Amino acid sequence: MKTITTMLVLFLFLSGCSNDSTFEGISDDSSHDAIIEEAAIALDDQDYATTVLLLTEVYNTTSPDPRVSRLLSSAYMGRAGVDFVSLIRYSGLVEQGDFDMVQESLSLFPAPIPEDNNNESMCTAEDRTVLIFLDETDPDNAEYLNAQFIDGHCMGDLIDNLEEAQYVLRVLKDTNRHTLDDEIQLGVASATHFVYYTGTRVADGLNKSLANQDPEKHVPGLVPVPINTEAYRYYREERFSFDQNTLSMLKGEAFREENLGLLLLNTYQRDLIDVYDAVQAFDRATPEQNDVRDALQDFLACVLDREGATISELDENDIISTMTTAGVHNLAISLSAE
Repeated sequence: MKTITTMLVLFLFLSGCSNDSTFEGISDDSSHDAIIEEAAIALDDQDYATTVLLLTEVYNTTSPDPRVSRLLSSAYMGRAGVDFVSLIRYSGLVEQGDFDMVQESLSLFPAPIPEDNNNESMCTAEDRTVLIFLDETDPDNAEYLNAQFIDGHCMGDLIDNLEEAQYVLRVLKDTNRHTLDDEIQLGVASATHFVYYTGTRVADGLNKSLANQDPEKHVPGLVPVPINTEAYRYYREERFSFDQNTLSMLKGEAFREENLGLLLLNTYQRDLIDVYDAVQAFDRATPEQNDVRDALQDFLACVLDREGATISELDENDIISTMTTAGVHNLAISLSAE
């Protein structure tokens, strides 16, 4: 059962997503505040495109308005399929798979099936109709009917939206205008990005393997992106050996400078440090047990191959030392294991 603490803590930074009461009483004679109020209403209606359009007019990175940043990042996360209500609901389950936290908390929909069995993609990132499921009539798929994939043709747009959300929240944090809620929101965005990004590299590896066999099969986005453990198992058992091609595709590209010396972090490390910071932010916000906090902690421990470890037993050095190219390759193998 969900705890009251979970609802209270998440409501603080999701109030813009759930209702516009936070912005009631804003004076209409301020164009800046009026835009924020209009954007909050659009976000409440899940009109993410309008929210982004409105807020980019008033957003700046030099001295970001925290209200603008929170609404803008929430809109980008919504466009990427992140659903906080589903996350809360999932976190309250007794039985849950740690890595599958992200997949279980997404708001995505099945893509239309292409006509005449052709390979033309019919996914639409804008309305999040991007999910692909295995053919349940095929007896060979009986063990993997819970496998979920995202159409590779649309995954790039989902990742772009997540990275926009991460950027907005990281700027807020770097300018010291953030709250604990913002750190939590960034952690949720980064956990989702980690699953999307890692799955995309695995799918690209399979695409490359197919191209080595037949160059005509190397079609960008052709291979669906795995987003839960059943999908990884299906690829390993039925279609894909996690070989050197995959290893080469799992390299991270994003780096940043830390205040104390120059610390280069790959994409995977940076995402998981955000998750680590989010769990700590929950601990600072409330000492009580919290389901969403525990789900994030369990996700982090799972991908670091430290099942059952608490946040006090983990640190940034664990993330940096584990999430190397080889470490992410080993994660893909472990997710695909029976």
